[in-house]
Amino acid sequence: MAFSVALCALGYFGFKTISSTIYWMDPAHQEQPLAGWMTPRYVGQSYKLPREIVLEALMMDPSAPPRRISVDAIAAKNNVTLDTLQDRVDAAAAIWSARRND
Repeated sequence: MAFSVALCALGYFGFKTISSTIYWMDPAHQEQPLAGWMTPRYVGQSYKLPREIVLEALMMDPSAPPRRISVDAIAAKNNVTLDTLQDRVDAAAAIWSARRND
């Protein structure tokens, strides 16, 4: 019985890991333009940025507890457009890339 449960858990988590890896390795999901439905976590995964950098670019408090909020809601809260947030994320990604390549 325990072996069956362990085997099922292995299959489930193995599938999740492989499907996630395949999804994020697809160039169509990397550095996507911001869309209103995206969350900060999705933006971080897409641009390969650490949480702190994404939160700063999206004008969020890094010390606040994580929560699911859309980019649309963030833009409305800060009274900015998605284009403004996109510019901030692009700039943060460029700085992060330059810092990593030094």
